[in-house]
Amino acid sequence: MSSLSNLIRNENMKIYRRPRTWLMIAFLVFTIALMSGIMKWESGKNNTIDWQNNLTERNINMQQELQENKELSVEDKTYFTNEIKLNEYYLEQNTNPNELSLWNYVDTSSYLIILATILTVIIAADMIAAEFTWGTIKLLLVGPASRTKIMISKYIATLGFALLLLILTFASAYAAGGILEGFEGTSQAKISITDAGVIQESSYLLNSLEKYAFSIVSMLMYVTMAFMISSAFRSSSMAIAFSLLFMLVGNTLSALLSGYSWVKYLLFSNIDLTQYMQGASPLRPEMTMTFSIMMLVAYYIVFQFLAWLLFTRRDVAA
Repeated sequence: MSSLSNLIRNENMKIYRRPRTWLMIAFLVFTIALMSGIMKWESGKNNTIDWQNNLTERNINMQQELQENKELSVEDKTYFTNEIKLNEYYLEQNTNPNELSLWNYVDTSSYLIILATILTVIIAADMIAAEFTWGTIKLLLVGPASRTKIMISKYIATLGFALLLLILTFASAYAAGGILEGFEGTSQAKISITDAGVIQESSYLLNSLEKYAFSIVSMLMYVTMAFMISSAFRSSSMAIAFSLLFMLVGNTLSALLSGYSWVKYLLFSNIDLTQYMQGASPLRPEMTMTFSIMMLVAYYIVFQFLAWLLFTRRDVAA
């Protein structure tokens, strides 16, 4: 076990001693700061609007739409009815829905987890392929550690980097929101309405953590896939290119093929579990969270097996 911990320490040194890593971290923090600044600037413009009159006018328009438009679908009627009820609640409670709190910054930062995932995928795709590119793989294999232990140490170090970026994303957004809007908003409740038209207050913290938890699943799958691809290539640039290509094109491909029932078996159709959160809908109507989790587990096992097989059987000859 001590040899594995030493291997992990060695892999962490390879990651964090490279200037590229710290440039990635700085870029992530800068992006969150930029996002926060834009949100604050936009909210400053919206604050000049009389939000009470605005909500009242929107309710009048939606009520007219419900009464006059006989071709509205059941979903549209439900949406308009719930929006009217929610707006009336805001007016009764004298709560401006456009007023930002620190949780709005944290909530929006969840969309930037894709950036953290891309940065981690670059590291993952480079972990094994770079050893062959630079010829340092021979130095690793002449030691007493087995190839399996070497692979595990690289994978754990990569997951550690992914966890660091997730924590950094959450902490940076929370700090930016607290600085710009005040930390007293920490206890603020999230107001939402169910499909049944019931208004409820929930914890902003739990809602944000739920989004981050679902994003961790997608990040884990992308990183594992990139790790497998890294095991298949001797060129780190090729491994990074293919990993990013699959990651960026996969979701678009699944959306284009959503009309076919077999698309639900693709990795990218199941990787985003936020499609099962309240207010969202899955890619295919017959898909459930249990089905997606089962598919992800199957893909994860296949990726891990292929990564292990490719790395342990690869010829290291020059």
